[in-house]
Amino acid sequence: MTIMQSEEFETVAETEVDSRGRVSLGRAGAKPGRRYRVESNPDGVLLLTPVVSIPEREMQVWTDPLLAERIRAGIEQAQRGETVDLGDFSKYLDPEDEDED
Repeated sequence: MTIMQSEEFETVAETEVDSRGRVSLGRAGAKPGRRYRVESNPDGVLLLTPVVSIPEREMQVWTDPLLAERIRAGIEQAQRGETVDLGDFSKYLDPEDEDED
């Protein structure tokens, strides 16, 4: 991982690493639940970049523009009420396929 040297940083807070290696970022404006990619350089400079993580099984939607368009078209059809009720499909569920929440 590389840190771009051309970017300028502004000091927004000073904090101390606790006994468990944690650093509080609240004073720096970090929001609870937000995820960050952490990069470091040989001098020990850490760069935190906000990221959004998606499940691997959803990655195809983000990498296949045709699939993404088909999904958007289906959502638009549903919003216009252009749907057909095909009944209950729960009998086809495999308990191993259910999401873990």
